[in-house]
Amino acid sequence: MSEEIKNQSIYLASVDLLRRMLRDGKFDKKMLDCLNRKNAETMGCKIVELM
Repeated sequence: MSEEIKNQSIYLASVDLLRRMLRDGKFDKKMLDCLNRKNAETMGCKIVELM
């Protein structure tokens, strides 16, 4: 598995987790959006919106 695909898989798993936290109302959307943006930057991926 290439490093790029590995990073994308990890990032998408983190997006799923952040979406679940948002859906359950456990955290503020603004904070989760910030985490999502930082995760994308760190992993070198295109940002996927949390919705």
